[in-house]
Amino acid sequence: MKLSTRFALCLAVAIPLLVALAGLVVLGLVARDLRDQRDEQLTSQLKALSPMAGSFAWRARVLPAVPPDFLQQRLAAAAGAGGVCVAVDGEKLLVIGDVPDRLPSGAGPGDHAEGARHWRFAAVGLGRQGDARLILFEPHERLSDQIALLAHRLVSVTLAAAVVGVVAGLVLGRFAVRPLSRLGGQARAIDTPARTETRLATTAGVAEIDELARLLNDLLDRRDAAVTRTGEALETSRAFTATAAHELRTPLTSMGTNLTLLDHPELGPADRAEIVADLVAEHGRIQRLITMLSRLARGELLDATSFAETDLAAIVEEAVEDARRRHPHATISARTAERARVHGWAEGLRLIVDNLLDNAAVHGADASGRAAITVILDAGEEITLAVQDTGSGIAPEQRDAMFARFRRRSGSPGSGLGLTLVRQQAALHGGIATLGACLEGPGTRAEVRLPMTGQEPARPAVRSWLE
Repeated sequence: MKLSTRFALCLAVAIPLLVALAGLVVLGLVARDLRDQRDEQLTSQLKALSPMAGSFAWRARVLPAVPPDFLQQRLAAAAGAGGVCVAVDGEKLLVIGDVPDRLPSGAGPGDHAEGARHWRFAAVGLGRQGDARLILFEPHERLSDQIALLAHRLVSVTLAAAVVGVVAGLVLGRFAVRPLSRLGGQARAIDTPARTETRLATTAGVAEIDELARLLNDLLDRRDAAVTRTGEALETSRAFTATAAHELRTPLTSMGTNLTLLDHPELGPADRAEIVADLVAEHGRIQRLITMLSRLARGELLDATSFAETDLAAIVEEAVEDARRRHPHATISARTAERARVHGWAEGLRLIVDNLLDNAAVHGADASGRAAITVILDAGEEITLAVQDTGSGIAPEQRDAMFARFRRRSGSPGSGLGLTLVRQQAALHGGIATLGACLEGPGTRAEVRLPMTGQEPARPAVRSWLE
């Protein structure tokens, strides 16, 4: 059933019901007022007729042989539509109009019944002796007819209200649900090819409809975000699989060749040990490669909700302590700001520091195999993280290329993805990563600059880091 039809039915029931209830209340109040008005009329009429009725009673007792026609005519003219009775000691001396056979007792106003008929009466004593009475009667039929006429009109008005309620319900129902119908039309047209607008309008002017439109727009935003994230996840999975298959082909082929050589009957102990060492090295290379690729993939799928206010100084201090244990041949000193708050992903920031320290420890060693590494963290308008080593350095024309995927120095045990991961995380945090010359002598200075405060970092608009 349509909402407009329900609205019409509700009005068709509600309006007649309200009219009927209001009519019953009004009918009861009018009936009570009519009864009070009838008693007031009887009382005032009784006061007006008492002098003439007293004279009539006195004349009838003093001169019974001479009827008081003049007084009788005046009483009949003043009696109106009701009944008038003058009685002495219970005997009717004068009867005008509709009067019961048996006279009531008491002064009234009160009700008197005789058979199936009912009267309203009021009485008063005449003369000093009080043996004569004037009694006025009003038949109940007159008031009952008035009340019945009002009830009949109430029924007619109620029926008319039912018809008006149906018509008004249909008209008002369609008018009331028009914004909702328009909203439904917009929702149906969103996914059509010719539709240029992808969201519902929130300018209907009806608070509930606009709120519903905003909620639906939020659902559409979440749906689009989920679809986008699903597409990104599928693309990342495809790129991860393709890259891993391509990069693992060479070490796996080499491992297969070495495993075949292990079965050669003329293989000596020294050659066997060399082959096993190669296998261990290739196995480690594969592990590092898969670990780095998975971290790159995770960075591509990173959601904005993972970002929170983070203290980079504490992360740097923890990373330096761990690096000193991993690389006992390196001397690592750190100068960090007391407080460096960034809006970022704590795990990603730790990846930046760890990879820079590992890269400096491996490639920044001197001829004796020792490495001196300096970590500097400054916090100003932006946060600068610098890791310096005392190695041979990198030629200026090759520095930017070192961030490319799988770019390694000859003989490097790494995967060639460490600096790529650093630049990816820096971009995810709204910053940049660069390589330069050491400021305090020979060597390399890796520098990452991040915004200290501000808006939530936007995802970088670049192609996949895995491709």
